[in-house]
Amino acid sequence: MDQDALSPLLQDGEKLDVVGDPLATSTGICAVSVDHYPAVSIQADRTDKFYDPMAELESFRFTNRKEMPTPPFDGAGAVGDRSVMITARCEAPAARYAVVNFTFGDRAEEDVDRRRADMGAFALAFVPSVKKELACTA
Repeated sequence: MDQDALSPLLQDGEKLDVVGDPLATSTGICAVSVDHYPAVSIQADRTDKFYDPMAELESFRFTNRKEMPTPPFDGAGAVGDRSVMITARCEAPAARYAVVNFTFGDRAEEDVDRRRADMGAFALAFVPSVKKELACTA
């Protein structure tokens, strides 16, 4: 994980825990906590279907959903007050797309605009590692 991009989203504390691996094929889930308070959970999936983060079907994931600016890779994203969803083109042998969902804890930055910007920056920094792990060619 890009610690510089993640650190603005972590509350102050003594103990950082990371459980799971969002890039593992068996679970696809990772949870980061500080002093036992959830900071972020990440779920990565591969699929042959494009899941549009702005589609009505995905609205349940968000509070105050807004479309993200065009990512630096072929894909689309949306950010809410405590969540981010990015679908990125992959073209790997196992899948055409990577879908990555991020859920951030209640103790993240109180300033909503700042929190949303930090969440989006972290998500955009993290997705290339998902694509690399999946051996994406696109």
